[in-house]
Amino acid sequence: MMKHLLPAVLLTILMTVLTGIVYPLAMTGLAGYLFPHQANGSLIERDGKIIGSELIGQNFTSERYFHGRPSATSAADPNDPAKTVPAPYNASNSGGSNLGPTSKALIDRVKEAAAMLAAENPSAKIPVDLVTTSASGLDPDITPAAALFQVPRVAKARGISEEQLNRLVGDNTTGRFLGVLGEPHVNVLKLNLAVDKAFPVQESSASEEPPPTAETAAAPSSAPAVAAPEPAPEPESSAPPVAAAPPVNPPAKQLPASPTVAGPAPVIFPSGISPAHAREKPAAAFLKTCSDQFRANAAANANGGLKWQAYLKACKKRLKG
Repeated sequence: MMKHLLPAVLLTILMTVLTGIVYPLAMTGLAGYLFPHQANGSLIERDGKIIGSELIGQNFTSERYFHGRPSATSAADPNDPAKTVPAPYNASNSGGSNLGPTSKALIDRVKEAAAMLAAENPSAKIPVDLVTTSASGLDPDITPAAALFQVPRVAKARGISEEQLNRLVGDNTTGRFLGVLGEPHVNVLKLNLAVDKAFPVQESSASEEPPPTAETAAAPSSAPAVAAPEPAPEPESSAPPVAAAPPVNPPAKQLPASPTVAGPAPVIFPSGISPAHAREKPAAAFLKTCSDQFRANAAANANGGLKWQAYLKACKKRLKG
């Protein structure tokens, strides 16, 4: 019996050492030597600081920047750990929504996103990747069509010509690998960095950073964690139609600061159609005005805890009188 058992045990130990220790260490060392950038997470730096990874998307919301695909990732609700809240591009909870094609929640979300995009660029067809989430929720790339769709908005926000941005999108489009594998795509973070470099913003306003899940965003397992304390370019909030969500009717006399932690500011709605959208059709004007105020409120925590759909419904009701 020992004649047969001993070779089996020795072979098991040998293969465990070879395939479980020697081979992984050899491949890790070889990858780090031949492909240091990729092996360390394809990290992107600006001014000596790590601002993200080529492999993980970021939640850009400012009108000045190109936006990525919607992300269905979530995180634990800080107020109730048993619940979850949306946390776009949360690398610690990568995944899709798992909603089927007959799901009412999916249909409503796509319709809402499509309505906002149609109001943003009514003359163009909406690329499907701007209204659908990826399986990972971390997709850093969009199609060239999705980038070109956003050119009018970004050009208007930055005060530059669309032709300049079209050329920049073309310069930052990556073709098929070896000419046959994959599809042409645009890395959103790289494109936004190129936009900032070509058309620098003189002064930044209050930023709308992603939810506090960015600290968990990390590159693949072989890479160091990407804390991304300051996603770059930092998404800026668009100008609100009325006011940038200051406290409503502030008291005449400034009271001492309370030692307790203040809750969210009262929800703020626009008092009328924004002058920037006054010449558009009523439906588009209502949608864009509410969207501008919602984004502005987000920077000051002045949405009263309302999610976009609930805020939009209440906002339209007020604007219609």
